[in-house]
Amino acid sequence: MSQKNFIIGTAGHIDHGKTTLIEALSGTDTDRLSEEKERGISIDLGFTDLKLNDDYTLGIVDVPGHEKFIKNMLAGAGGVDIALLVVAADEGVMPQTREHLDILSLLNVKRGITVVTKTDRVEQEWLELMIEEIREELSNTFLKDEPILPVSALENTGLDDLKETIITTIESMQEKEITGNVYFPIDRVFTIKGHGTIVTGTLVSGKIEKEDNLTIYPSQKEARVRSLEVHNEDAETAYPGQRVGINLSGVDKDEIDRGDVLATSESLINTKFLDGRLTVLKNAPLIVEHGDRIRFHIGAKEVIGRVYLLDKEELLPGESGLVQYRLEEEVVARYNENYVIRRYSPMTTIGGGNILDTHPHRRKRFDEKAIEELKKKEKLDDKERIEFIIKLNKKETINTKFLIKKSSLREDKINETLNKLYSEEKVKYFDKGTNTTWIHNKNYVKLKKEIINKLEKFHNENRLKIGISKEELRTKVSIDLDNIEFNQLLNELENEEKVDIKGSFVKLFNHKIKLNEKEKEIKKEILEEFEKNIFMPPQVDEIIEKNTKKEEVFNYLIEERIIIHIKEDLFFLASAVKKAKKLLIDYLEKNQEITLAEYRDLLDSSRKYTLALLEYFDQNNITKRTGEKRILVN
Repeated sequence: MSQKNFIIGTAGHIDHGKTTLIEALSGTDTDRLSEEKERGISIDLGFTDLKLNDDYTLGIVDVPGHEKFIKNMLAGAGGVDIALLVVAADEGVMPQTREHLDILSLLNVKRGITVVTKTDRVEQEWLELMIEEIREELSNTFLKDEPILPVSALENTGLDDLKETIITTIESMQEKEITGNVYFPIDRVFTIKGHGTIVTGTLVSGKIEKEDNLTIYPSQKEARVRSLEVHNEDAETAYPGQRVGINLSGVDKDEIDRGDVLATSESLINTKFLDGRLTVLKNAPLIVEHGDRIRFHIGAKEVIGRVYLLDKEELLPGESGLVQYRLEEEVVARYNENYVIRRYSPMTTIGGGNILDTHPHRRKRFDEKAIEELKKKEKLDDKERIEFIIKLNKKETINTKFLIKKSSLREDKINETLNKLYSEEKVKYFDKGTNTTWIHNKNYVKLKKEIINKLEKFHNENRLKIGISKEELRTKVSIDLDNIEFNQLLNELENEEKVDIKGSFVKLFNHKIKLNEKEKEIKKEILEEFEKNIFMPPQVDEIIEKNTKKEEVFNYLIEERIIIHIKEDLFFLASAVKKAKKLLIDYLEKNQEITLAEYRDLLDSSRKYTLALLEYFDQNNITKRTGEKRILVN
């Protein structure tokens, strides 16, 4: 389902008649503050609705024109679809006209109408000259081919033509898709007695329904939608492009600030770093230098920070470059979201652009790899972007929740994309039930090669060890895999006959230990010592004699199961254990039970070694103890 829901936003110099025009169109005075009434100027954002016909009712954001209140203008401009650039016929284009127009361009507003107001104050000849002058001023802007309409709010002339032009503009615009995660920048917070906390804003993405549970960012405070209001009427659902009032439960007014974002839970990442493309205005009053302190505006949020240039020494007016913003407060953002930056002091607009990475690491200047990465992100479609995000994560696997936050896409869209990428053999997954994780196929292939190389190195450096423990190998590889993921990877390598898995150890497929002549001699000496009395074996320390080579050979015999570790410092030949087990079973099959002393005599051994063997057989579920005797386990 799609909806033609759009927001009209006013723009223009102070006292050029923006609020009066809106009142004439809609019947509503958007100046709601007593100070605005007293001073006759708009200070903060004003909101109302404009019913054009039975098909179209639009939201209107009326912004202040005074230069002191540009930050309030920015708070409302982010959701504007159609700009009404208001220019007074008796004054023409003024400084705030240009600054507002620059801001709308930076925020990627593509459609608009220029309204020449106060036509009742000038002669027709003057009006015609003024319209030509305005057209010249707009020749290099997004409004260059858009209508210019003269009106007089006082005499009620030109308003019908303006409404018809707005309708024509709407009909030429594409409908907004309702799919996507909820993204609702909050531009006003207040309370109503008996209702509680109310927030307003323009719904940028997704749809909101009554009883939805959403999250306020960056505070991560959970809130429930108690009720919705669209165009001053109760609504069950709000759609993208609508001005919406939301009654929230579970959160107090003091816990929300203008600029916070109400969004789908776990869909955004709090961050103080953002990467983006910055375009400096042609008429910017300064050269942007590395580390300049700026005021960063995104959605309805303003935060202080610094801009760091990644691919340029400096940015001159009219130039564009890749940058990283490091902010003094946490914010949230969506991929490709537009922003504006202003000078820290004096506060003039510098430029703006779009976000390319919503949670980057600290970038180094002139890092060719980072620059290439960001340039790629500018060109990728949704499918390519998902693949690229996965490919970039070379240190760990990632799950769907991570992709939601990094891509600004919905979970169902991501899952659909992942399935396509998997069918194209571009990504692999680890099956972890409800928490499936993903890795790019190129990274996966490299990881498998890395494991083979590490096993080869291990065998070269540890000639007498049968293999390396899984856990030790897992901690040595470059990608952080958990046990489930690593075992799945090893199982695949085993199926490919690349490795052998022996219990908790891994070795290369068909790897065999070859003893040299010296090692064979040591092996023979050790085994001869154990064979002197198979049920009363020697102490290990006596055999090894602090000799490293003897210790290596001894450990090799253990790994090969030629010698078996029975208990603490007791080791037996595997053949001795096998013989002891047979003697025990044969005896119990005839006599049903045996005591420690009886088994000691049977082995012609001592109590110490006999007890160790019996406990070993108990642990291996061959016998079980009943009082002072052992019986066979059924």
